[in-house]
Amino acid sequence: MKRLFYTILLLLILTDISTAQNITGTWQGKTADNEYLEIDVVQIGNKACGYTWDYELKNKKSFCKAYFNGDYDKAMRTWFLEGYSFMENSGDHVLMQLKFKLVKEDGEMKMNGWCKIKPNFFSDGGDPTFFILKKISGSPTVITQTMKECIAELQPPKKLKIKKSVPVSKNIPVAPKPSVKKDSNNKPAPVIQKIKDTAVKKPPAVIVNSLPAKINGRVNKELSRIIINDKKITLNIYDNGTIDGDTVSIYYNGKQIVQKRVLTANALVVDVTLDENVSLHSIVLFAENLGSIPPNTALVVFTTESGKRYQLFSSATLQQNAEIIFEYKPK
Repeated sequence: MKRLFYTILLLLILTDISTAQNITGTWQGKTADNEYLEIDVVQIGNKACGYTWDYELKNKKSFCKAYFNGDYDKAMRTWFLEGYSFMENSGDHVLMQLKFKLVKEDGEMKMNGWCKIKPNFFSDGGDPTFFILKKISGSPTVITQTMKECIAELQPPKKLKIKKSVPVSKNIPVAPKPSVKKDSNNKPAPVIQKIKDTAVKKPPAVIVNSLPAKINGRVNKELSRIIINDKKITLNIYDNGTIDGDTVSIYYNGKQIVQKRVLTANALVVDVTLDENVSLHSIVLFAENLGSIPPNTALVVFTTESGKRYQLFSSATLQQNAEIIFEYKPK
């Protein structure tokens, strides 16, 4: 039933998209560097999201899958995709940026484009690599939970149906006057009226804290700002690249909650209960070293109390911390 639901949802999405620029589906091919490349994507208007899968044709053990978000430039008739976190990584792969156009060749649509390493603090990404992909399916191979959340966010809001007001009759019946009780001396009893409390009750003030711009003298680089409805979250933090001794400390709203822990392929688990008296919450990853392969990189997977799951890729240096900001909005 779930698979049928999301198939129907994709079909509804496609009805609002011009066929000339419809990229929803699974695209496969290879790059000029002799690597297999697959793009599984959902398009909604001029936005897109999904994941890429690539591996070396000579060594399939060297692979990665990574989530991306995308935008369409109407003027250039070009799609731009940017990876933001890994689903899977054999260890030595990095996030990518891709741009492409849809071109009709031999009676079928193809993606002709370029991909390159996503620029970071130490590199501009290097030279791009050319690729050609063919569409093999009108829907992604797998619709992950992250993609479901993306679809929900990108869907345009439904138009509210406004009911026509019913004309009010001018002949409004007048309510009869209430009968007044009399006491034994035939005098009307005093009427006691209940006075409503008209004082406006003010909601309790919410203190919006001033998040620290620096931790231990280093600038905090904001990776993402996410709205959550639960006050309890669990962080799972892994070394995102080769296991090379990356060591981190973790701060919550400027206070250290984890001190000098080495990141490995096994999760460093941290439970955090958000302060309900403030609306903004800062989680900072502070690099205690850069390991043997700079920079200090981590994959941060956090789960809320209600089961929502997010993934982020962080990179910290000895001059710059990686920061995630949660905006707490209880339901």
